[in-house]
Amino acid sequence: GGMGKTTIASAVYDEIAPQFEHCCFLENINEGFTKHGAVYMQAKLLSGMLKEKMQSLGNLNAGYNMMMEKLGMKKVLVVFDDVHNTTQIEALLGKPYSFGCGSRIIITTRKETIMSGCQIYCPNLLDDEAVKLFRHFAFRTINCSDEYDLLSRRAIGCAQRLPLALKVLGSFLFDKSIEEWEVALKGLERFSSRGVESVFFKSFDDLHDSEKTIFLDIACF
Repeated sequence: GGMGKTTIASAVYDEIAPQFEHCCFLENINEGFTKHGAVYMQAKLLSGMLKEKMQSLGNLNAGYNMMMEKLGMKKVLVVFDDVHNTTQIEALLGKPYSFGCGSRIIITTRKETIMSGCQIYCPNLLDDEAVKLFRHFAFRTINCSDEYDLLSRRAIGCAQRLPLALKVLGSFLFDKSIEEWEVALKGLERFSSRGVESVFFKSFDDLHDSEKTIFLDIACF
């Protein structure tokens, strides 16, 4: 995570949605399946696409039939956010499913294996973009001293130029001394094999107990 998949998908959706007859951005697919089940999520999809409140139809087959009746051969745009396996897509749409010419289905996922054979867009920021984003959160300005600039380059390397990691790490280092930066970065570099996850663990582990509680409350909201 951390590359801004949902943010990018949302921006694309907003940009191209007017070109389609029916649209739906279905967020948190995996969480929805876990908490509410496939039938509930299918009803939510139909409600979004048809722009009307949809009660549960009782079973997936009834949902497939309604989809074919009201949306079959229509030009539709669907975004499925945070998919964890292909069975979730098949449960929502049926297999095979049929929409009209020009329809688009956009999927965001952390599971690269389920996207075999699909076009995958995994953006990392360019160096200049990463520097600007990181400095915005670490210094509240794009300018900094030469000494902090060198430390910033190390921090950006730890964050692998991923937007969310840059934001988290920059915010964590804001208003800290050079000595505190050195300690934090050495810790991150020591656990570099854990990848970008170490950024989030470092930020969390350095919080006081009361701050950790607040962080968890926000994360689970």
